[in-house]
Amino acid sequence: MHTIIFDTLKYAKTLEANGFSAEQAEALAEQNKIVFNEFAENQLASKGDLFKVKEELKGDLFKVKAELQGDISRLDKELAVVKWVSFATFALVGLSLARDLLSL
Repeated sequence: MHTIIFDTLKYAKTLEANGFSAEQAEALAEQNKIVFNEFAENQLASKGDLFKVKEELKGDLFKVKAELQGDISRLDKELAVVKWVSFATFALVGLSLARDLLSL
């Protein structure tokens, strides 16, 4: 449960100093305390909420890491094929050039 520390007495005294009756000031102070605490309960994150989000993010990161490792592995295999095709192409071009040079 979240609670905002709200000094209702100080708030009521400030209202009274600015023309509110004691009853009006006390009622407004109490109502503001209720509103602030409802806001805190419904809108502010607790340590537990943050821990839960942290754990969810960790799980998401592990999934992304596994996917990236799979992608990197696939790209390594594709790059190996490209290297061999490039080597074979250069070898064939080199052999053709050598044959042409030796035939002259």
